[in-house]
Order: sequence, then structure tokens, then C-alpha cells
Amino acid sequence: MIIVFVTFPIPSDLDPALLKEKFLETAPIYQQTPGLLRKNYIADAENHCAGGVYCFDTMENAQSWFDEERIAWITQRYSKPDLQFFENPVIVDNDNGQIIS
Repeated sequence: MIIVFVTFPIPSDLDPALLKEKFLETAPIYQQTPGLLRKNYIADAENHCAGGVYCFDTMENAQSWFDEERIAWITQRYSKPDLQFFENPVIVDNDNGQIIS
């Protein structure tokens, strides 16, 4: 699996409730994203940073999702994102009591 860690600056005066609303507006988009297994929205209002942690089935699907158009959309909606791609060789799944490799 592939983890994509995406962060971007947010305005210091952005209300956390408004940020959550913006996240909820976009959440349905990710239900149809090819290869996306899970997305967690993240926010750190104190440090003026937000983003998402995405879990994809393959690097191809992850890179395909984050094309130039997607980066431009994130930049327009929030600000220019920083993306990091990671291999995810081991998962501890406490919900299902499993260690997956």
C-alpha cells in the first residue's frame, strides 16, 4: 500500500468549524477515487496547517490521483500543498485485531 501525506498552510483566522465544513463538502469526492482505501483529514489550527493522509492500493493510483489538475484544485481551495509518498509495508489494524504485511 501507499500512504500520501499532504499538508498545506491555512489562514491563521480560519475557524476550525469552517475548516471542518470545507472538509465535509469534499468528502463525497473521495468515495469514488480509484484505488483509495481511506482518507483522513488533518488539521493543526495552532500551527496553521491542514491536509490529509491518504491510503492507496498502488503507487500508480496515488500518483494518478495527484495530477497537475488536482494540485491546482487544492491550491485554489486552500493553498499550495506539499505531498510526500510512502510505502506502507506493515499495518497494525486494531479494529480487526490484525497485523498486515
